[in-house]
Amino acid sequence: MEQRKRHDGFERWAAGATARLAARDDARWRVFRAPEQADFHGFVVWCYTQGVFLGQEFDRRTDTITHCYVRNGAWAVQFDSYGEACERAFDIHAPTLILYAPERNGSVFITSTEQ
Repeated sequence: MEQRKRHDGFERWAAGATARLAARDDARWRVFRAPEQADFHGFVVWCYTQGVFLGQEFDRRTDTITHCYVRNGAWAVQFDSYGEACERAFDIHAPTLILYAPERNGSVFITSTEQ
């Protein structure tokens, strides 16, 4: 698994993503910055165009667990493996990145490119 520190190439990626969205005249042209420090542990799915993380909530009406979006990484679904995070990111159908933090309040790594 390739891991890059947030600042290694992230500025170049963010500029490119912003340019691609602006060129398509996409309303989501603003790209949010990845968190400086992790308030999560493990892998999380980050929807960078909205600046939200993938979370879970219990739907009492259908008695199932559904996904929702949360602003705080501590409330995000924290996956143990990169593969699990990729599977959930694929189901979202939105531009996402997989972020990884080896420890809470530590460095944030971007482990995949745009989905």
